[in-house]
Amino acid sequence: NAEARQRVIVELYDKFFRTAFPRTVEKLGIVYTPVEIVDFINRSVADVLQAAFGRSLSDADVHVLDPFTGTGTFLVRMVESGLITPAALPHKYATELHANEIVLLAYYIASINIENAYHATQGESAAYTPFNGICLTDTFQLGETDDVNWLYAPALPQNSERVQAQQNAPIQVIIGNPPYSIGQRSANDDAQNQSYPRLEQRIADTYAARSSATLKNSLYDSYIKAFRWASDRLDKQHGGIIAFISNAGWIDGNAMDGFRKCLEAEFSAIYVVNLRGGVRGKIGESAKKEGKNVFNIMTGVAITVLVKKPGHTGKALIQYHDIGDYLSREEKLAIIAEKRSILD
Repeated sequence: NAEARQRVIVELYDKFFRTAFPRTVEKLGIVYTPVEIVDFINRSVADVLQAAFGRSLSDADVHVLDPFTGTGTFLVRMVESGLITPAALPHKYATELHANEIVLLAYYIASINIENAYHATQGESAAYTPFNGICLTDTFQLGETDDVNWLYAPALPQNSERVQAQQNAPIQVIIGNPPYSIGQRSANDDAQNQSYPRLEQRIADTYAARSSATLKNSLYDSYIKAFRWASDRLDKQHGGIIAFISNAGWIDGNAMDGFRKCLEAEFSAIYVVNLRGGVRGKIGESAKKEGKNVFNIMTGVAITVLVKKPGHTGKALIQYHDIGDYLSREEKLAIIAEKRSILD
């Protein structure tokens, strides 16, 4: 079935990439997302969009962006799931679904994957329609200029036109699995992260400025950059939703106090499911209580859904759920699959 196909693509690609290009994986923070979590996030977005804005994913002008698409699983499952009605899907596919990927191999797989999912819904008699919503680009770099013409690369004219079209789109939903890399551990790693002066300045002016911590390096982790970039990218007039699966260090990290304060001030509602699994630095019983990690990494993981409603004042409504102690990876994914949505 469709879910099983996605599982095969994700696991094959993840294992291949981790073995073939370990430095790239380290530098870009590549981890591919279990289908249960993808479906949970997509359904959560649909539910929260309806509850907070009275809109559905099928509605015109609800633009959806996966800025770190990997193999395209988030948009593939959105197309396959029925969350977008059959009548609305052709228009949505043609103009309102967007994805970015910087790794060429992943870009090709995502492009074919999304196209294949769409055509499977249209029947064999439908004409082939390429997915023009995917861009080969560095998402963080897109925020470094206000001049969309600067983003035009003559060597890749079609891709440049897609990037410019995306930059002009009013994005209301941002979903996905942002990179988690904090950069190289030593100069010998050859895994130095790209620098983004404008984005890093935004972090300095917001998350870092409101932090009381002395050491603030972790505020420049890639996944925190993704939250800052996405927060600034949401449509200014209509607001919207950010739904990420990410490192959970922001929930209780000392240096993250400024980040938490900014989330509370910038958003009208915050939903968090802490999937735990953070065993780094823990031993014995405290490590066992964390349970297994849904990504098979040592850093704790959380699903976060942020709602920005224009005109909202005061602190955000915060809903927090802890997945529980001593759970295996399979038990955590089963709970996520059973709950179906963050509003449950």
